[in-house]
Amino acid sequence: MAHDILKNELFESFANASDNIYIYVCDMQSDLSRWSKNTVDYFGLESEYIEGAGPKWMEHIHPDDRAAYLKDIEAVFSGASTRHSCQYRAKNRYGSYVWLECKGSVITGDEGQPLVFAGLMTRLDNQNKYDPLTHLLTSYEMQKYDFSTGSGAILLLGINAFRKINNTNGFLYGNKVLIALAECLERLADKEDRVYRLQGDEFIILSPDGSKDKLRKLFEKANDYCMNIRGLKSFTISAGLVSYPEDGTDFNTLMSNLEHSLEYAKEQKNGWIAEFSEKISQRHLRTSRLHEALTQSIHNNFEGFELYFQPILDAKTKKIVECESLLRWKTPEIQDATPYEFIKILEDSGEIREVGFWVMEEALRHAAMWQKKYHNISVSFNVSYIQLLDGEFIDQLIAKAKELEVDPRFVMVELTESCNADDTKMLSCQFDKLQKLGFKIAMDDFGTEYASFGLLHDVSMDILKIDQKFVRGLIREGNMTDMAIIENVVNMCHQLSIQTVAEGIETEEIQDIIRSIGVSFLQGFLYSKPVPASEFERMVEEEN
Repeated sequence: MAHDILKNELFESFANASDNIYIYVCDMQSDLSRWSKNTVDYFGLESEYIEGAGPKWMEHIHPDDRAAYLKDIEAVFSGASTRHSCQYRAKNRYGSYVWLECKGSVITGDEGQPLVFAGLMTRLDNQNKYDPLTHLLTSYEMQKYDFSTGSGAILLLGINAFRKINNTNGFLYGNKVLIALAECLERLADKEDRVYRLQGDEFIILSPDGSKDKLRKLFEKANDYCMNIRGLKSFTISAGLVSYPEDGTDFNTLMSNLEHSLEYAKEQKNGWIAEFSEKISQRHLRTSRLHEALTQSIHNNFEGFELYFQPILDAKTKKIVECESLLRWKTPEIQDATPYEFIKILEDSGEIREVGFWVMEEALRHAAMWQKKYHNISVSFNVSYIQLLDGEFIDQLIAKAKELEVDPRFVMVELTESCNADDTKMLSCQFDKLQKLGFKIAMDDFGTEYASFGLLHDVSMDILKIDQKFVRGLIREGNMTDMAIIENVVNMCHQLSIQTVAEGIETEEIQDIIRSIGVSFLQGFLYSKPVPASEFERMVEEEN
């Protein structure tokens, strides 16, 4: 029945109904799905028929929207719900994100078994000439503009940490921020300029016959305004800047170059503007090359991936008692990719889920081996918030530990603070499940990114890792701030029966200061850089 529906004439009729509606249908028994041709063409899918399309489609979804999408779609495939309804951004074949409204339903058999999942995705940016919130023109109107004649400049602005603004203050407050910025841009733009709102927190200023210098000055004024809006907390914006015809003569090319420039600007610092350049173009090409190679490595049974291990010492005895698992990757063609570089690509593509499972299994395999060999060496590994949203992750972790006969008391799961966890109740439930079995839970990089005293309040932690930027500053002359922060964090943890790890210890002087404060464990280049498993074993055996 399911395969018949995949080839049904009704599918053909709906698939050709509109260029802005995308149809899909999935045989839930075989995990074979069919996608309408306009979906394949617009999003650059591999073909109309795809096996195991879930992870592949996840690569197109904006990283900020994946958690909500996963939560909704997993309810369907777990049988908890028969309907799927979600709005999110998806990347098209040109590298730009568009807003979609995705709705789907499950067709069940006579005995209630799920047979087919079918639905449609509607482009939201093509429905209105004017954005209903800000009353600005939408990107649909911008697509009508002829960039092949004349010349001008285009500015793409995005609000920094807008997701955090929404999470902290609520969506109504976030809407006020968007409206305030839209009004500001309209006031600053000249009469001949055109102001558009794209999806989410992004805005466009198109200046026919205008210059990059003009838009650069406009951006500076807008950023100053955002820092001093009456009635709203200050925020910053970043921007990408292109000119035409130099940087492109069609909407998709220009938008792609703008998005790459904005992404580069946000990575540099808040309030930055980046003009599209050969450097940014090459950076995008490198990212694409790395992504292609990473995907190939994953499909080749994770060829090229390896775990390195950095020793963690007991602060009192200075003996190795733990190690942190750290991911490394290289291929014969690519030898210079840094963890920061390739992990970000994995997170953006959604492939961090598959790699995360591999890291977990490799870490447990080494833990099992070292527990038998050295008895009391603990092994830690990092997990992402996206992994914890996956209903299978915790169960697979528990099952794999049992299969390998690992003592959970010597396994530590590290949650990076920068994960920006929205659902602390879910995290608490997941971690409670692990802690009851003996697993240890750690918060990594404490004191950075999304200040996690709230997370510490809501989620039970066994170990807190103090970020290295505080530790390294201890020997800076006249610096009392880092000392005060670390002392208070350690005292707080003592009261909460939480152990502490000081990261980034590189000198004997820092080590002595840290030990005098009362930190539980020590980690840093003073003792060892992350090393292959064989080298870590040699260090443990020499010490013993």
